[in-house]
Amino acid sequence: MQKEWEIKDPKSYFRKQDPAKQPAPPAAPAAPIRTEKDPGRAYSLSMIAWGLGQLYNNQVGKGAALLVSMVIFVVAAVLSAIMHDDLFRFLLVRGISPSVALLCAGAFGFCILLFWILNAGDAYQRAARLRRTPFTGVDSRVTPVLASMVMPGWGQFLNGQPIKGSIYTGLSTIIVFAALSTYALFHLWPILDASNARFIAEGISAVSLCVVPFSPLLWVLCAYDAYVVSGDSLKKEPLRERIKAAYYRGRTQGWVAGVFPQIEGTVMLALFLTFAMIVFHYWFAAGFYLRKLVSMQTLLRDRGMTIVPELIGKLLTWVS
Repeated sequence: MQKEWEIKDPKSYFRKQDPAKQPAPPAAPAAPIRTEKDPGRAYSLSMIAWGLGQLYNNQVGKGAALLVSMVIFVVAAVLSAIMHDDLFRFLLVRGISPSVALLCAGAFGFCILLFWILNAGDAYQRAARLRRTPFTGVDSRVTPVLASMVMPGWGQFLNGQPIKGSIYTGLSTIIVFAALSTYALFHLWPILDASNARFIAEGISAVSLCVVPFSPLLWVLCAYDAYVVSGDSLKKEPLRERIKAAYYRGRTQGWVAGVFPQIEGTVMLALFLTFAMIVFHYWFAAGFYLRKLVSMQTLLRDRGMTIVPELIGKLLTWVS
């Protein structure tokens, strides 16, 4: 008996025989898209509190350790300020004078400030290494300016300029330390004993008084630079590339036509601020500041200082 085959759906049968008409295999699930880390956000978080930038970069252990360290440091600093009399007596029993203790506290405070900015820089570099594309700065033009007004250099990091930001932040750290040390020495001077450490502390205060008056200029220049760079993508290029481009422009177009237009705004602002400070000092309020300097000199002499009043006296002689 001959067997017969019946094809109920001829179109389906012939479609299966043709390889070109075979249905495509199911596509493999797409790999999850990796979220790009924002180095500016990592830096800002670490400037607010130690370890927050590391936690943002998924460095949980390192970030938690830094955050706990900051809490311990803040608690210890507050308790030391509240119980400073008991602390000085405790140190005197162990042969440590208040002058030596003040010098050690100042050195430790300066190291803390350095650690703070280095910790923020570490968070920035870690986030930048995790990116597949280079970080070109934040989109806002206001945020870098506000950040630079809080701490010079912060806005440069937000603009994607870590080298320039590190230079400005280092200078601002020195100025902040100078201001804090001068304030602390003025209030703690009566309890310090006469020793070489006291002489060194007053010398540091004299140097700090020479540095602090330049702080407004640094703050204004950094804020201005952050604003200008945030609106020009070419100025966000690495510092080495910008120097090379300026060199080639100077060789081909001349130094005046090729280089000066790029820095014209910054140079004019620096000249204007310098001129304004000179005019303000010699014209508007010279007498006011002279009287303040004389009263400060008298107050410091009454407290027993010698180096700083002598420095103020030389400044008064030079001005008058």
